[in-house]
Amino acid sequence: MRGPKRGERGATLVEFAMIAPIMFALVFGIIDFAWILGQYQDLRHGAREAARLATVNTDTDANMTTTVQNSMNIAGTATVTFVDGPTGCIGSIGRVTVTAPVGSLTGFASLPFVGALYPATMTSSVDFLLEQDSSNWGANRCP
Repeated sequence: MRGPKRGERGATLVEFAMIAPIMFALVFGIIDFAWILGQYQDLRHGAREAARLATVNTDTDANMTTTVQNSMNIAGTATVTFVDGPTGCIGSIGRVTVTAPVGSLTGFASLPFVGALYPATMTSSVDFLLEQDSSNWGANRCP
């Protein structure tokens, strides 16, 4: 006899209905995790770019922020903060911090039971050594 027995016709459909939510949750979780990881890498790139600009004192705080935001894919939502260290002079160690909200590609990360596992914002900080005084974007405290 070929095919399922008379009493087992819907068994496959029932089994799929039981497994499908778990399977879709796994797939959407993997997609969102990869998306968030890509956003974090973009955020790290922006922080490194900001540190490079601030190290050589290339421009004003606002112009450097715009340059950094334009270099990232999450540009419109990222905030960039520059701190020029204790003196703002050559040799001081400064810090740049880039913060952005986390976005979900599939919407899975915004579900109430899953949202606790995903961060609401991401932050990346990079320390750098000033090669020029921070007179363009920081307080001019150098002798």
